Amino acid sequence: MHQSSGFTVRLLPLLISAAFSGQTLAAEEATEEVLEEVIVTAQKRAERLQDVPLSVTAISGAQLENRGIRSAADLNALAPNVTVKSAQPGSGLTAALNIRGIGGGMPAIWSDSAIGMYLDGAYIGKTQGALLDMLELERVEVLRGPQGTLFGKNTEGGAINFITRKPSGEFGGIVGFDVGSRGHQVAKASIDLPQMGIMKLGFSLRDERRDGTVDNPNGPKWNNRNRNAQRLAASFDISRDLKVDYAYDHTDIDEAPTAISLYDPQGYANLYPGTFIGILDGYFGAALRPMITPYASKNYPTSIASDPGREYFTKLKASGHALTVNYALNGTNNLKYILSKRKMHYREMLDLDGTPIHVFNAGKDTFYDTSSHELQWVGNTERMNYVAGLYLFEDDGYTLTNQSGHFFTFSPLAIGNNLLYYRTKTDAKAIYGQFDYKLTDSLTGTLGVRRSWEEKQGYLWKQYGPLHAVSGETPGTFVPGFTPQSNKAKFSATTPVAALSYKLNPQLTVFGRVAKGFKSGGFPLEAQTAAQAMTPYHQETSTAFELGAKSTFNDGKAQLNATLFSTDVNEYHINQLPPGGISPVTVNAGKLKSEGLEVEGVYQLADGWRLQATYGYLHMKFKEYNTFNPFGVIVNIADNTVASYAPKHQLTLNLDGRLARTPIGILRGIVDYSYTSSYLNYHGQITPVGTNVAIGNTVEESTLPSLSMVNARLLLTGVPIGGPGTGELSLWVRNLTNVKKQATHIDLAGFYRIAGWTDPRMVGMSFNYKW
Repeated sequence: MHQSSGFTVRLLPLLISAAFSGQTLAAEEATEEVLEEVIVTAQKRAERLQDVPLSVTAISGAQLENRGIRSAADLNALAPNVTVKSAQPGSGLTAALNIRGIGGGMPAIWSDSAIGMYLDGAYIGKTQGALLDMLELERVEVLRGPQGTLFGKNTEGGAINFITRKPSGEFGGIVGFDVGSRGHQVAKASIDLPQMGIMKLGFSLRDERRDGTVDNPNGPKWNNRNRNAQRLAASFDISRDLKVDYAYDHTDIDEAPTAISLYDPQGYANLYPGTFIGILDGYFGAALRPMITPYASKNYPTSIASDPGREYFTKLKASGHALTVNYALNGTNNLKYILSKRKMHYREMLDLDGTPIHVFNAGKDTFYDTSSHELQWVGNTERMNYVAGLYLFEDDGYTLTNQSGHFFTFSPLAIGNNLLYYRTKTDAKAIYGQFDYKLTDSLTGTLGVRRSWEEKQGYLWKQYGPLHAVSGETPGTFVPGFTPQSNKAKFSATTPVAALSYKLNPQLTVFGRVAKGFKSGGFPLEAQTAAQAMTPYHQETSTAFELGAKSTFNDGKAQLNATLFSTDVNEYHINQLPPGGISPVTVNAGKLKSEGLEVEGVYQLADGWRLQATYGYLHMKFKEYNTFNPFGVIVNIADNTVASYAPKHQLTLNLDGRLARTPIGILRGIVDYSYTSSYLNYHGQITPVGTNVAIGNTVEESTLPSLSMVNARLLLTGVPIGGPGTGELSLWVRNLTNVKKQATHIDLAGFYRIAGWTDPRMVGMSFNYKW
């Protein structure tokens, strides 16, 4: 077997033993409930979760509602080895998605994540603005490992598919409200209308308001909520064989950024005296560090003053049209066409120093459009299931950034401006096919392949200036940048998959899988020079090996699934700091290995009581990391570097129990616990001294603390309050233990560090009327 799967081979006996050991648990009484059958579409067709030779976590609509999950932001640690964070302090709507340590945290639209986000099978595109709330979720499927065959590019680490509910055609719905601490208010409605001829129609609304959580003496509180979302869905039964589904969604968000505090007035630059970055740090330290040092604190902030008279905000308008056409050719073959068009307008203005001094303000104005078409042929014979498809995707986005402050002059007497306009376009297409074949009644083989082609274009325009004197901001010297220019690059990849699954008995299936994935290349359009920005970085590729087991035992009252994996990433995208530069450039400079273990279990403890648990173990190591050392020489710093976004341990526990049957309803209690061990926000260096080192963050300053969070809910359902339906009342608390820890940070060019923090404890009450 391939050497990269050595870790997998060593732990395989433990995996099989764990799956079998569940069968020795004592059987419960026959009156207890059994686990419901979970259906997923991870392989483009509906099938039992326990039959899919793939590491998949499925979260049902009921669990989403009861556990308060509304977007990708709520999925952190809920599936093994899945990390979802804000990409940077202040940007509460921009995601850093990582699965098995592979993903990305760059918040700009010229960069792609290695995790694909999908809404009803349609690719969302970028992580900027991706943490918006979604309405009418029927379930969420988290697919771990490369999904390059059926889902395509930018799914090296995995894919997250949000699947919405179709209208029922019967009059019914939910109306409700939430109230809570810090002025939390939510009004919501979801209504299905009676079927009208061939049409079923449903609509939903959600409006959320909340006061900020951190005071600002010079403006509105930080981290407030002001969100409105609507969705319209329609289904048309044109004939027995032809079904059409349409959905429109719109989101409007206008709120203050999440709180940014000055964590440390010193960054990594002082570790490299005598180099260009070290010399610049000397200028910064002499001119600006004494001004900001009094505002620095490593404690949880309760008040952060912004620059007086300036407006800071996060604004998002996003909308999408989705059309799905299903045509049954016959009883075993189906054609599906999926059309998706989405638009996003994202704006933000952040105070990236956490002080009332105009050191660094950063504004961003982004327009981004996507369009995709997918044609699928799904069918089966007595022993084979198959799917084939054609996929087309286009996007077009541009960003105007407006940065200003003393940071651009290194002088307390003058303020500099930095204007940057860039545009990125993608034209991608792919063909794919995959089939499963029952070699015997117990053994099934899977083969698939996808061929992808892509062209990317980058456009750039930039200027610096004008400079302003602090006293009255009188116009000063104009400093030009570089002239408008553009470039294009082409990428292509073949990404196969092969798997074998063997049903040892009706309750236990083992599987092995090997899959390839790739992440698109592009242009680092925010680089410091035009030459760097117009030099494309190439695509990243990966090969993953998996061995897993899926078991059901105790007469259907328990399940235990486990997977061992080992992934090799080549041409790894690394943000590299060129000699004499303060703006990182994305290059292909590394090889990375990610390996670990994932376990998911659910156990029906008794009638009305259920325990779910997940555990993820992750080990990541650079095999190669070529970059510049402080003397401008390319060196391999793999042995001196610890990878980012790779928590070694993740654990979740969910207990859902029926506490009592009362004359006014059923009382239930739900407790969620999640634990993520400490990990690095940046790739960190073990030591900054020596020849195999680079200018950059150390392990110590890049480490985010471990995080344990508890959410709980007391729920009374089936309350008879009159009319055609019943009421549902719940009391809830988020962050029960009031954990106050650093959640993310930025070392800004090595000169100082800023931090973002966890939300404080929130308590509230919800009421819904369902009919």
